[in-house]
Amino acid sequence: MTNAITLATELLDCLQEQLTAPATDYPIAAEHVMLRAGAEVTPLLGTNDDECCRGLGWVRIADLSGVRQVGDLQNVSCFGAERLLTLEMGVARCAPSADIVGVPTEDQWTLAATQLDSDMGSMEAAICCAFGDIEGSAAEEISVGRYEPFGVDGNCLGGTMTVVIAMSRCCPTEE
Repeated sequence: MTNAITLATELLDCLQEQLTAPATDYPIAAEHVMLRAGAEVTPLLGTNDDECCRGLGWVRIADLSGVRQVGDLQNVSCFGAERLLTLEMGVARCAPSADIVGVPTEDQWTLAATQLDSDMGSMEAAICCAFGDIEGSAAEEISVGRYEPFGVDGNCLGGTMTVVIAMSRCCPTEE
C-alpha cells in the first residue's frame, strides 16, 4: 500500500467513528462511510437504494502532486518521493422534498442546514482524530482546506472538506 492510501484509510476510520458516534445527532451507518475512487463522488441511485437518502460519507484521494520543481537541486537524493496529498472527505444526504404541489417547509430546510453543520463538525473532528498527533506517521505537515457545500443536485445535498498533507518517503537506499 502507498502512503497515500494509508493516510486516506486513517482519515476514513476517524470519519466513520465520528459519523456513527452517539454524539452525532444524525448518524450514518459505518458501511455507508467508505473510500471512494475517481475524480469526484457522485452519489448513486438504484431502483432499491439511494445513497443520499440513506446517508453517504467518503474519503477519496483528490490529488497527489510533487513538491519540487525541475532544477531544484536541494535534497536531490530524495525529492522524487516528496508529495503533497489532497484528501477529500464528504457527506451527502437527502435534500428536503415535498409533494408535487408544494415546496419544502422552513422546518425541513432548517433540519437540512443543521445536518450539514453536524457533518462539517464530524469532518473537523475526524481530521483531529486522524492527524492530531502525526509523530510516526507518513504525514509531515497537515493543512485543512475548504469546506464546500454542494447541491441541491438531484435529491442530494451535502458538503466536502479537503485536507492537504505534506509527506515524504525517501527513495530506498541501494545495498
